[in-house]
Formats: sequence, structure tokens, C-alpha cells
Amino acid sequence: MNKEHGQVTGIIWRGPEDLTVYQLVKQYAEKRSLTVSAAAKELVRIGLKDVMTK
Repeated sequence: MNKEHGQVTGIIWRGPEDLTVYQLVKQYAEKRSLTVSAAAKELVRIGLKDVMTK
């Protein structure tokens, strides 16, 4: 699989705002002993569950 420059976990991170978000996801992952990919998936599940229950 060829990844684009800046692509991690299937998400393309470009620009300063994306870098800030990536760093937060990475911190979240490190605190929970997860990979960035696993943390991103977990955060998507949490966010979707929150949105869908409102």
C-alpha cells in the first residue's frame, strides 16, 4: 500500500490545524497504550455514539 505524504491511519494530516489534532490523538494513544490508528478508531466510535444519541 502506498501512502500519501502525511498519511497516518488512513487519515491525511496536512497543515497546522491537522498537525495539532494529530498530536492530540497521539497523546491520547500514548496515555492509553494504543497505536495512533487504534486511538483514532476509538475516538471515531466515541464521537459517533455521542452524535447518534443526541
